[in-house]
Amino acid sequence: MARDATTRLYDVDADSIVLDKKTGTVTFKAKKGKLVDLDKLHESIWATRLGDGTGMELKVLDVTAEGEVVVVEKQTRLKVAGSDQYFVLVNNPNSRDESEQSTLARLQKALAAGEKVVSVTGRVEGWNGNFTQFLKKLPGKPRTIVVKDFQTAKP
Repeated sequence: MARDATTRLYDVDADSIVLDKKTGTVTFKAKKGKLVDLDKLHESIWATRLGDGTGMELKVLDVTAEGEVVVVEKQTRLKVAGSDQYFVLVNNPNSRDESEQSTLARLQKALAAGEKVVSVTGRVEGWNGNFTQFLKKLPGKPRTIVVKDFQTAKP
């Protein structure tokens, strides 16, 4: 069902969709030159009509987003390339892993040194829970990514 929901999206490369039944993970990529619209992804999952009786849940939504990282009003943001969308970038306040806690600080240090951050990988906050509860309401905006990794432009 989750694979089918993802396949419905016109901006997803159908050949990139991989369902790992052991881990319960669906992995996919956007078509070249396209962006995966999270509103449409939510709508597509909602269209499956899966409910509490299935025992299914969305555990996490990890993304790698490309664009430009900037600081606006004391917020570190990733402005998504080719759109007006942006993500607020944050640390994981609940992590016991010190390296994960410092990833945003390392990113901010790279920015301060004049490096150009071009992509961020992390977990989208609010995209979790049993399907019935998660699908009742689209997670709010601006969207927040708990930063796990980032890439800078190669010189």
